[in-house]
Amino acid sequence: FPSKIDIMTSASNDLSAVTNTLTDDVSSWEGKNLISVTQMTTSGLLRVFQTAQEMRDLVRSKGGDDRLKYKVLASVFYEASTRTSCSFQAAMMRLGGTFLHVDGGKGGNTSASKKGESLEDTIRCLECYTDVTVLRHPTTGSVQQVALGDGTVK
Repeated sequence: FPSKIDIMTSASNDLSAVTNTLTDDVSSWEGKNLISVTQMTTSGLLRVFQTAQEMRDLVRSKGGDDRLKYKVLASVFYEASTRTSCSFQAAMMRLGGTFLHVDGGKGGNTSASKKGESLEDTIRCLECYTDVTVLRHPTTGSVQQVALGDGTVK
């Protein structure tokens, strides 16, 4: 299961340093943030499809397993997306984990963004409680800025 290590050590908002770094070698994924499809080589993308098929087969044959027991997913959504949100939450539950959902959208009531907390602060706080974070935000580049520690996303 991925640990929380930033993908870049520089303060740059440039993804070129991590382009084509995620391969079919599982160790290339460990401790990485997945921000863009450009991070994946062709073999890395094929690995994602292979894993997706393995998970599909697992669900069909057994309903799931407990490989993510005691792991917690932060599901942080600043815009509505029923299918995306539910797919990550269902996947986590089918693999024995659990999730915390934060609705940061305009009608949401579980995010301190209403009180002015920045997106970065929200994510950093959740990292103390969770093992992995899924973020959906309407501002282009916000996921990249959070992962790279830019400090400008609200």
